[in-house]
Amino acid sequence: MLVVAGEALIDLITLPHGDLKPVLGGSPYNLANALGRLGRTVAYRNPMSTDLFGTQLSQTLLDSGVQLTGGQSQQPTSLAVVQVNPQGGPSYAFYREGVADRDLPPLAILQDWPAQAHTFHVGSLALLPPDGDAWCQLLQKLRAQGVTTSVDMNMRPVVARDLNAYARTAQAIAAQANYLKVSDEDLHAMGLMGDAKTEAAALLTDTTRVVLLTLGAQGAWCFTAQGALFQPAPKVPVVDTVGAGDCFYAGFLACLDEMQALGKTTATPTQEQLEKALRFGSAVTAYNIQRQGCQPPWRKDITI
Repeated sequence: MLVVAGEALIDLITLPHGDLKPVLGGSPYNLANALGRLGRTVAYRNPMSTDLFGTQLSQTLLDSGVQLTGGQSQQPTSLAVVQVNPQGGPSYAFYREGVADRDLPPLAILQDWPAQAHTFHVGSLALLPPDGDAWCQLLQKLRAQGVTTSVDMNMRPVVARDLNAYARTAQAIAAQANYLKVSDEDLHAMGLMGDAKTEAAALLTDTTRVVLLTLGAQGAWCFTAQGALFQPAPKVPVVDTVGAGDCFYAGFLACLDEMQALGKTTATPTQEQLEKALRFGSAVTAYNIQRQGCQPPWRKDITI
């Protein structure tokens, strides 16, 4: 089992004539939804709002086979206003105060940790100070218990009140991840201003065994102590890229889990396993970017 924590929100996508179209989203939410559709056993741990949006978010995860273990919250659902540029790339403005997915002390997850869970994932808005400090502690404690930790930095500096504190927190969290996903923009937000490939490879440690560097239309790199692998971006018509990185990482983790190469008793996957996981992640992304919003495929839709 994989346990996922972090924001579940509504992307209010700005349409050309000015109306807003509500779409279910949030990076960890998207990843949990994709993992469920890809046939993995996964639990989403944050509370869901009892409002209309929260009900929709909850039902979608349940329909995808995801277990909801965070209970309900009377706080409203998080919101993000999304503007999509002509190339299909999104920009975001977030509304995150007094919201349901933050109605959870991270260390409380330790109190009812499922015995069958081997991997924990968190990322994105959850990592912002002051919440990020508590998530960092949780990652450290779970690692001490033999749980594999996964982090998608997915940095959002536009929301941070103190960019230096955010960068310090992000680097501390990254150091607690066995599997770490970053983009070139994430690295810059973390204060790592050199060549993206060099900076990403330098994040490898005895703890951080796998680093994924996503470069949008250029593709993605996978770094381990054994070397580097490159996966070209899929060549398909693009409707938009909302959730593309989430789907890529979900496909990568799902494939490793399907091969039993992910979990607390497993060392770094082999090069063959990583190559297959990268191809699988790319196929999941290709399916998603041909549709509006984050719409991950089902396992039957991916044939590699």
